[in-house]
Amino acid sequence: MSKYPESIDKITRARLAASAVGSVLSIALTMFFVGTLLFLAFFSTRFINNLSNKMEMEVLFYSEEAGVKEADIIAYEQTLKLQPFVATSRVSSRADNSAEAKRVIGNNYEEVIPNPINASIILTLNKDYTGNPDSLASVIKTIKENKYVQDVEYPEYIVELIQGNFRKAQWVALGICAAFMFISLLLIANSLRLNIYAQRFNIRSMLLIGATRRFVRKPFVIKGFVQGTWAGLIAVVLVGAALWGGYSILPEVIDLSYTREIAIILGGLFLFSILFTMVAAHLFVNKYIKINSDRLYL
Repeated sequence: MSKYPESIDKITRARLAASAVGSVLSIALTMFFVGTLLFLAFFSTRFINNLSNKMEMEVLFYSEEAGVKEADIIAYEQTLKLQPFVATSRVSSRADNSAEAKRVIGNNYEEVIPNPINASIILTLNKDYTGNPDSLASVIKTIKENKYVQDVEYPEYIVELIQGNFRKAQWVALGICAAFMFISLLLIANSLRLNIYAQRFNIRSMLLIGATRRFVRKPFVIKGFVQGTWAGLIAVVLVGAALWGGYSILPEVIDLSYTREIAIILGGLFLFSILFTMVAAHLFVNKYIKINSDRLYL
């Protein structure tokens, strides 16, 4: 008996297996790309918010010789705490500020001149005010209206970073990421469509012998489920490895302490991989179930 039919069958099974593996890997890589983009958006937003929350503003006062007592400063700090723009506040005493000034200058200036330094108030602002230049200007104006306040100091470079190029660059990057994500999903859908297109004659044959549409759809949807599951697992492992690598390189940006958010994104990526492949398989099978017989050869 000839062995050719058996050989041909083995070749066919090998090709189908290779096609299935290739499809799973392509979906997994695309899901990995999607997951990377999601975490890029998440951690960049967190980084900006944390940068805003860490920005400290120092309220400087006239010296005690000018009639401003530390008790007045403490009383004003209690008033500032009630303002909606204040996240945290604390009083830095005159002694602490004087010691810091002597350390920076490198000598005891009080041997030459009277101590001009007084206590100060250290503030951190709510992020709604640090991200808006008009709101920040309004805060500074409000603080300076107090007769005891000499000046307000804050790290202008951080404000410019938050309000200027960094935030603009973030939106540009997110826009590019969204475009690439859309293209990636189209590639997955096209790969699934081609796999089903290759079996369009089998679909037509099953319909001709009396199979119901549900019966025809079922194996393709199940195949989509299996492929989506494997692809989702591979993508989650790859994204997890990328997160760990990113954390070792940029721990100030990639913060793994957000375990709940990370778990939600990874779980959502896994479920999306399954649902997307199942829905795409369902839609493309329906297309070839309903297609006119003459168009099967196009």
